[in-house]
Amino acid sequence: MGSFKPDHAAIAALVHEDFVQRDLHERADRVVDAAQAIAPVRSGCFRDSIHAEDGPAGSVQVVSDLDYSVYVELGTRDTDAHHTIATALDAARD
Repeated sequence: MGSFKPDHAAIAALVHEDFVQRDLHERADRVVDAAQAIAPVRSGCFRDSIHAEDGPAGSVQVVSDLDYSVYVELGTRDTDAHHTIATALDAARD
């Protein structure tokens, strides 16, 4: 019986294939939609800043690029954490 030797370079390259990128972007869009639906709204800036963008090594990330978004997401000693993006990631799973 032969032994299996995975082609690690081919496996790593899969993430760059069009069908994989389409799937990643569709999933990220679902996370964005869920995050925007549950985001706390004072001015709407945080909610409206949540978006998907290409990340390193073929990844797709859901982010908010506001300077204060980390404080909304994780809270401070004076404000509660909302965990908006983290919660949306769980909610958008298949």
